[in-house]
Amino acid sequence: MIPVGARLTSYAGQATDLPADVFARQLPAIAEGRLRFPVAKVYRGLEEVREAHADIESGTILSKHAVVLED
Repeated sequence: MIPVGARLTSYAGQATDLPADVFARQLPAIAEGRLRFPVAKVYRGLEEVREAHADIESGTILSKHAVVLED
């Protein structure tokens, strides 16, 4: 069950799915701080997925959670 107001999201596409010109238009806004992504915490690797899940379920850390998997 996903609580009201929470969204479980993932992206399985490739970087090439976003046209380069569209992405390039966003870079200045990101660099200038006009476009920000609120990330509560970044977890590195599968070994931190359990912690990520616990943090999300606890509701004590609000905003986005990201799990970064290295190639």
